[in-house]
Amino acid sequence: MILSDDPGTRWCPSCRRGWPAGTAACRQCFVELVADLSATTECRHCGKRWPATMKSCPDCLAELVPDPERAADMLAITLARGFYPARAAGAVPFERGPACTLLRARPQASLIFVGDDGFLEAHVDGHDHRAVPPLACRDIEGEVLFRLARYRAADDALVAYGADGAPLGTYLRRSGGGRPAIDVRDETSAPVAALRTSRDWAGGGFDLVRTGGPAVARVGRLDVETDGWIDDEWSLRPIVEAGRLPLRPLAAVALLLAAKVLMGKVAPTHRENRFPLSWDSPVDEE
Repeated sequence: MILSDDPGTRWCPSCRRGWPAGTAACRQCFVELVADLSATTECRHCGKRWPATMKSCPDCLAELVPDPERAADMLAITLARGFYPARAAGAVPFERGPACTLLRARPQASLIFVGDDGFLEAHVDGHDHRAVPPLACRDIEGEVLFRLARYRAADDALVAYGADGAPLGTYLRRSGGGRPAIDVRDETSAPVAALRTSRDWAGGGFDLVRTGGPAVARVGRLDVETDGWIDDEWSLRPIVEAGRLPLRPLAAVALLLAAKVLMGKVAPTHRENRFPLSWDSPVDEE
């Protein structure tokens, strides 16, 4: 061990002892040494800060130091093989409204949001390619648009947070008469709408019905097969002007991701697999 004022000191994050430059691990704790004990890393999912030596967030279990090459490769594959061009640099995602489709270009690729005009609006970042919260929706430049996390106050429920950490909406799954539905609350937690199975919409799907009012949007669900793997695509189509929706535009987009998590396929399943993953399926989180 050496004195703390030695400029070459490296530190043990466990016992906080200092060791000479060139020492790889603490000889007492056998823990990898660091140059700065005060360095921290912000969790990109929950926003909390932890020592830079930690690999995952103790609070939400998200990876603190993701592999940038893996993330870049995943997005590149999605763009190249999905044939969805990105908007021009500086364009605001969902500027034309929340109408979009949530899909997966390839079986093991990240989820992406594609606008009605065919342009890529955003992609979903999580522990891996599965639709398992916590999840972050990011624009093409990597900036967070919203985060989706489990709502601890209720079972089978999710809450969306904006980039500033403020709530955008809450989504609670329920079953009534054998038909799944999602109760939707706004940023103040007031019940503003419900996503219900449509009875008269040709081709099936769901209606987003304003509380005490009419349907304001259609939500479609379609199983699509790619290379022997089946996944569900979800689409949102407002039937009123965007300004008349009971939710903010990004909260409406987050509803689409919440619907997939709560009522759809967590991950693509092979067509020979009779037991697709669901909300209650075990998830390996490291």
